Amino acid sequence: MNLFRKIKNFLLSIEDSLSKEHSCILCDREMLDGSKFQICEKCFNNMQKIKEPVCSKCGEALENGNLNCLFCGSFNYAFNSNRSIFYYDDNSSKIIKGLKYNQRKYYAKFIARMMTEDVSVFEKIDVITFVPISSKRKKERGFNQAEEIAKEISKIVGIETIELLEKVKDNKTQAGLSQKERLENLKGTFEIKAGLEDKIKGKNVLIIDDVFTTGATLNECSIVLKTAKPKRVRTLTFAKTRLFSIN
Repeated sequence: MNLFRKIKNFLLSIEDSLSKEHSCILCDREMLDGSKFQICEKCFNNMQKIKEPVCSKCGEALENGNLNCLFCGSFNYAFNSNRSIFYYDDNSSKIIKGLKYNQRKYYAKFIARMMTEDVSVFEKIDVITFVPISSKRKKERGFNQAEEIAKEISKIVGIETIELLEKVKDNKTQAGLSQKERLENLKGTFEIKAGLEDKIKGKNVLIIDDVFTTGATLNECSIVLKTAKPKRVRTLTFAKTRLFSIN
């Protein structure tokens, strides 16, 4: 970790110690009920929650009686289904960026609470895992945000989290790439950790991540996991961008 990052993390820790624990993390309004590190009702109501009915494949909200959205009618993800809680907007992105880049690890606790409100998502799940990041990135950041969220989810639902995958190749940044380019960019990036195939074979696996952008990362993780012959692979994210063309 370079000197600049060390100084930044130190200053953020001071800011946290001086901040009001019982205030909304989005607008800083005081939480009169004494809630700790939470979101006030006004900000929560402004978040774009993804409501049923949703696409049975990617979790996109549907406005008709179809089982799948138009996008999933032309593209087949490797995972069996995805669910996301909110659309990716200014509010949800502020929460995610606070966790990932500003050392707000405690954000993972209430992100997990929001992701576990619908307990049906966890029915018949045998093991929870998460999207890995490179060892270099983890060293720089100090943690993997998806792992932190997954561990908090495990505490709530009582299903074990296991680090099934590892990132074995650094890919170029996904920003600015189409989904087709993202899919190609991620090939060969992940592998199953040695000796863990038996934790996957015949099991229902749930992969946790913070954001579903195009689904390319979760798709590649699912492809790799399916080489160990799980029963099903499902995915769950805190936020989701609205789908666009694969090209």
